[in-house]
Amino acid sequence: MDKRREPRVEHKIRFFVHVHECDEDPDMVGVSIACEALDFSSHGLQLHADQELAPKTLLNITIGIGQPFAMYLLRGQVRWVKSEDGEYYMGVLLLTEEGTDLNAWVTQFESLFGGDATA
Repeated sequence: MDKRREPRVEHKIRFFVHVHECDEDPDMVGVSIACEALDFSSHGLQLHADQELAPKTLLNITIGIGQPFAMYLLRGQVRWVKSEDGEYYMGVLLLTEEGTDLNAWVTQFESLFGGDATA
């Protein structure tokens, strides 16, 4: 059963996530991990990486996108992890945090991705 509350946009972007907080493995705090976003909604995204992050891990995410090009600093929490052939897929919920660009991201989401959203 799909738990998505918002339509998703398939759009691949490569970037790094930075571990902000990880109760399961505190040594991960401060580590940067290369990943690729596979799809987005205004309040979440699906990541693909070759390193697993535990559920509830908090991430600092910087995404550069759009015309004109803009950078968005976001905070996310890993909600689920799936492993397949040594690759990891993770669902990330974007959180409302002071000092992040979530409000701008949500406001500009449709203009960033157009009408490509699918339920």
